[in-house]
Amino acid sequence: MPESLPSPRELNRVVRRNLICHTFEGGLYMGGTAFLAPDSVMPKMADTLGGATWIVALMPAILPAAFAFAGLFVSPFVERLHSFKRWVLLFGVFQRLPYLITGLILLFGEGIDGWLLTLVALTPVVSGLIGGVTMIAWMEMVTRMIPERVRAAGWAARYIGQACIGMLAGAVIHAVLTHVPGREGYAWLHLCTFALLSLSWASQLPMREVPLHPVSRHPPQMPYLSYIKSLPGLLRAQPVLLRLVAARLTGMGYLMVFAFLTIHALAATGRPEADEGHFVTAQSTGTILGSLLAALLGYVSGGRVLLVLSRVTLIVMCGWMAFTDSFEGFIIAYFVLGFGLFLDRVGDLTLAAELCPVDRRSTYQALLNFCNLWSFLIATSLSGLIYAHSQSFTLVLTAAALMASGSILILCRIPEPRRRSSPVFSQD
Repeated sequence: MPESLPSPRELNRVVRRNLICHTFEGGLYMGGTAFLAPDSVMPKMADTLGGATWIVALMPAILPAAFAFAGLFVSPFVERLHSFKRWVLLFGVFQRLPYLITGLILLFGEGIDGWLLTLVALTPVVSGLIGGVTMIAWMEMVTRMIPERVRAAGWAARYIGQACIGMLAGAVIHAVLTHVPGREGYAWLHLCTFALLSLSWASQLPMREVPLHPVSRHPPQMPYLSYIKSLPGLLRAQPVLLRLVAARLTGMGYLMVFAFLTIHALAATGRPEADEGHFVTAQSTGTILGSLLAALLGYVSGGRVLLVLSRVTLIVMCGWMAFTDSFEGFIIAYFVLGFGLFLDRVGDLTLAAELCPVDRRSTYQALLNFCNLWSFLIATSLSGLIYAHSQSFTLVLTAAALMASGSILILCRIPEPRRRSSPVFSQD
């Protein structure tokens, strides 16, 4: 059972500690994945290992898509939990193990050359599926622990931590792939990822599961099949969430661009594969500035304005990338795309948490994530088809910009749910 509400003074201390742990956990987890950056390293790794165009296109989306799939099927169990930390810690262990296992196999396995592509592609899938079991409980846990007004700042701080580690990761990727290219190099990148993911798990241990408000009464329990059948009706009853689903689908231009940007940039400039580390560093630097702006705007205005601004940024950069062919030009593109992408991520997390009805938030979050699965698959499949049939990165950019424009129009029809509330912390 979560603890009862403490005194205001004690609550302030608990909230601050939870926010600090929340920030470290996210920075270490996402910083760890930067060593196998889905936006830059994974597509080129799949291409190097002989992956088909559709596999390359899926690389930026494969981890978040796997996360989105499993949550819907465990949400009825999570919804009935009174506390979430034990669930999060237990499944969090298994969520991180695939990177250790794959790293060791790549380093010491023999006679597996024909299985390398399958192995590296399945690693984020398995981790993501287990992570999806964890994520709904984790999201409800941190939503209860972190006050509404500082949620955007909390997400942004996590992304800043990720970006700082990502800048280091870029240098490590360049050094590793320069000195031990290929299979051994990717083995060490997997092990680096596991090390930081393990630290992120440990950073959750000091968190105290004290809800900021009395917990709502659980909905009546129903048979599992009846629960699944009720989900479409739940979503239809919330038109504003349907608009958010549409805005997310049309806002997937970043994934479409990132799927082929590294391949295009290295081919256009004639640079070696190790230079993708510089792209990771540039993107991480943009992430820091984007997250700082997201923290400020999200605190003042909520999440919707961040989503609109992120899509405007993408449209501008699609125009830029259509005409640049220099290495410096692509460094700038990665910097600005990192800036815009994390405006999108902070805004999306903030807006979704505030739009979902509180009494069924776990279920609605799972529904939104499941719908996002199809957004990931549609966007990456579309970019893969365009690139496979035309071999034109410019056409991919055009499709991404058109989708972003449509997303802005949809977002304008979503009301900002933010209500001015009392100060986050009392003066005691």
